[in-house]
Amino acid sequence: MYSWLQASLQQLSQRAMKQSLHHALLLKGAKGIGKTEFAEQLGQFLLCVNKGVSAHTVAAKRHLAPCGHCQSCLLIAAGNHPDLYEIRSEKQIGVDAIREAIKKLSGSAQLSGAKILIIHDAHTMTESSANALLKTLEEPTNNTFLLLLSHQSERLLPTILSRCEKVALPSPTRQGCIDWLSAQGYSNVDDVMLRLYGTSPLELKEHLKSPPKVGYNEVVENIGYLSLGTLNAAVLATKWQDDAITIVQWLQVWLVEQLKTGPHNIDALWEMQKGCISANEQLRNPGVNKSLVLVNVLQSIAQR
Repeated sequence: MYSWLQASLQQLSQRAMKQSLHHALLLKGAKGIGKTEFAEQLGQFLLCVNKGVSAHTVAAKRHLAPCGHCQSCLLIAAGNHPDLYEIRSEKQIGVDAIREAIKKLSGSAQLSGAKILIIHDAHTMTESSANALLKTLEEPTNNTFLLLLSHQSERLLPTILSRCEKVALPSPTRQGCIDWLSAQGYSNVDDVMLRLYGTSPLELKEHLKSPPKVGYNEVVENIGYLSLGTLNAAVLATKWQDDAITIVQWLQVWLVEQLKTGPHNIDALWEMQKGCISANEQLRNPGVNKSLVLVNVLQSIAQR
């Protein structure tokens, strides 16, 4: 487990050993900190048959972990544990996926242990799918745990939030991020990239593996040219369309920095921020015209 999440994992594991773990956990934190790995390891611990065998030793009390060799752990390693269910969706989680998972949870555990449901990006549940989950959150079957993951927990329905225990997972410190990246083979990381993604080390690693064609400083420089009217938004949008999602995220960072640097038209900046949020949603739809979405955002910035 990532060093910045280890303490949180141990706390929940200790509560599981004492049978005081809430059945519904909302694991929230920044994108790219390792929530998926955290939930899957917690799920493995809850399903592990031998997790309490050596708990009397001082070392085990300090560091609880799944054994890695019982039938349950081996099935998880093989990717086919019958009592571990996961819901993922690139766009949004529909009601059918939730209903199917609930149907599986309603039966008895096939290995006579716990049953685990992990919902990735839980904030993408539609209203219908969220409502379908409510009864299970209120009245789960015996020894059933639901782990909801989100980096935008404010988008979840209040009814979902009120039925979950919120677990805020931390991001690493700047130095912790640097140390982890160095161990992964990425040293001397650019300060700008650390400033942009230092709280999301896994996301930063992906950017370092496949860097965008344009840098953040270049984007900021071109925003200035747009504002002066010496550069055309359509030209930039065409040039940047392959990195459209990253560009929009960087524009959001730039807008926040504008708020920090001095007096500005707050309403105009907020309108631009809402435009970026909408663009982010549109860009995740397959087949969308990325250049068109991007040109609309850039034009709104140029006009203001």
